[in-house]
Amino acid sequence: MPRIAPSLPHRSATVPTAKVSQPTSPAPATTESKPVKHPGMPEGAPTYSPWEKSTGEASNLMVSGGDNKLTPPPGAKQNMLIDRPGNPFQKDVFGGKVSGGLGSMQASTTSHSGGGVHHYSAQAELNGPHAAYELQKVHAGRLGVTSGQLTAEANALKASAQAGISADTKGHAYTAALTAKAETGVGVAASASHDFNRHVGAYLKGEGKASATAFAEGVASVDPKTATALLSAQVGAAATAGAYGTVGGHVGRLHGSATAGVVAGAAAQAGGKLGLENGFLKHSADVNAAVGVGTHIKTDAALDLRHHIKPGIAAGLRPSLASASGAASSAGVVQPEKSRVEKFFAKTFGG
Repeated sequence: MPRIAPSLPHRSATVPTAKVSQPTSPAPATTESKPVKHPGMPEGAPTYSPWEKSTGEASNLMVSGGDNKLTPPPGAKQNMLIDRPGNPFQKDVFGGKVSGGLGSMQASTTSHSGGGVHHYSAQAELNGPHAAYELQKVHAGRLGVTSGQLTAEANALKASAQAGISADTKGHAYTAALTAKAETGVGVAASASHDFNRHVGAYLKGEGKASATAFAEGVASVDPKTATALLSAQVGAAATAGAYGTVGGHVGRLHGSATAGVVAGAAAQAGGKLGLENGFLKHSADVNAAVGVGTHIKTDAALDLRHHIKPGIAAGLRPSLASASGAASSAGVVQPEKSRVEKFFAKTFGG
């Protein structure tokens, strides 16, 4: 069975005035269930994904593309043509929160000219009726903090499109892009976590998703500094459903998780490229299709190099915060002392 390559040929080119987005899976990120952290834990910990492995036919069933390719430079002028928020709503029911909207629409143009940088683009986004439900419970006991979270979301339609050009006349780097993407999907996720203290904890998460997506894009890029002059185009469509389970936890500053799942559906993708890419003359045309059931495996690990707040302070805050806030939030929590690495970068870059 042919494999659908997730990467795009033009994404390796470095263009100063254009930002190329990373590939995404066809399943919209409708649900994002995260374990509630212990009130004594510092907020804002970065997440790292040093490696990822796919087996079976999972990669064949996940197409990527159609995302906006051009990011305006600082100081660019935006002209809003259509801005309809779509009457969003939010209500507390059954111990949780229901939110959504009847649809929204936005369209704008962006322009910038100065300092040798020129950017002109038009973009639009359409969101159909959507709804979400979130329920979160936290209990603080003698053995630690136990939390549970349930999220569910349904999107009738999400669509976006962009067309534009970005040029750096001083660096002789030019990019023109035309993209379009539409997707629909539903998802549900549930997670449970228990932190014995701010040093040791574990969580369990399960989720299911079903979605359909279609995209088309074309990009032309010229960048002499990277020896690139490339034309690229591709289209794709997929309909998939998947179920995933995650286990993870933390011991001291070491955090980790493992995810396993199964994916079923069908996908098709076609594309081609012609030109000079990073000094290599390339020409290719690909037409791929896949149908079946596959597995997906992913592992994550991260080491927290920041300074934790002192145990005495954390112990004093824990009982009151667990009962008062009900969930980990930065409000009322003493911020952790910055490490020497953070202080160095803050002083160097004025952060």
